[in-house]
Amino acid sequence: MLQPTYTELLACPSCKSPLEAQGQRYVCQNEACQGMYPIQGGIPVLISEDNEIFSQQDFAREQDIYFRTYKSRLMQVLQKVQPDVSTNLSAARNYRFLARELASRKGLRILVIGGSIDGYGIGELKQNLPADALLVEADVSYGPNTKMIFDSHQIPFRDETFDLVVAQAVLEHVLDPFVCVAEMHRVLKTGGMVYAETPFMQQVHGGRYDFHRFTHLGHRRLFRHFVQVESGIVSGAGSALAWALKYVVTSFARNKKMDKVLSYSAPFLFFWVKYLDLLIGRTRGSLDSACGYFFMGRKEPGYVLSDKELLASYKGLRGNVN
Repeated sequence: MLQPTYTELLACPSCKSPLEAQGQRYVCQNEACQGMYPIQGGIPVLISEDNEIFSQQDFAREQDIYFRTYKSRLMQVLQKVQPDVSTNLSAARNYRFLARELASRKGLRILVIGGSIDGYGIGELKQNLPADALLVEADVSYGPNTKMIFDSHQIPFRDETFDLVVAQAVLEHVLDPFVCVAEMHRVLKTGGMVYAETPFMQQVHGGRYDFHRFTHLGHRRLFRHFVQVESGIVSGAGSALAWALKYVVTSFARNKKMDKVLSYSAPFLFFWVKYLDLLIGRTRGSLDSACGYFFMGRKEPGYVLSDKELLASYKGLRGNVN
């Protein structure tokens, strides 16, 4: 069962009314709704009946929805030794900044969306949290960190609940990222912070759950209701090239078995290309060719970035610029 203080923060995914724990389920207290949400192995499954993508039955037992997990020791070793084709130039530094920024807040509450496994660098935040901090790691997949199952289009928490919301490598996998970001804004306290990393130049890696990519300005507009603290490159042009080379190889696959072999082998051939990111750095020229971007922002009442301000903020070298 969840901590009492945790339960008091929950809201019905459908109507946002309070939830009440009744045995191994949560029940909406709105008589017109009366949504019911099971608790599976201590993990609340807060998926509404009107959700068209996921159902509560999908999570009736632990199974792979997005991430592929292996119980075989050999497969775990093979997965561990496979090199990554991306660098991450920013996450560790950004998480250290967030840890310092939030350190003085009493009763700190953090929501990590897509948190079933640790994102790159997030240990810099998690290892420096106050002892009384509440960390909610949620996903639409079971994993070692999963504390709750929900769809980020319908975040099941009350308004103004969290001091920080994190969405690292998440927003490319949701149907409507603008709805999800609006939900993040809703559940953040005034003055609360958001941190997101999202790809620009990456091929499909989430199968059927892979929908969107964003330029630097496109990413900024997604978070236009937040005051920007900082934004920039997560992975640069070297990582983008390594991804492209990997997928040139996997393009030869004619069936799933062949794709598995090529997908596993290709990173060993091209992982070194990502280190061009370290040589290039965060130049203006790299801003339009990056593999992915981050945004860090703060919720302030009434703030909206205008499209005129958005266009004026362009820092790349394409088009008619100085």
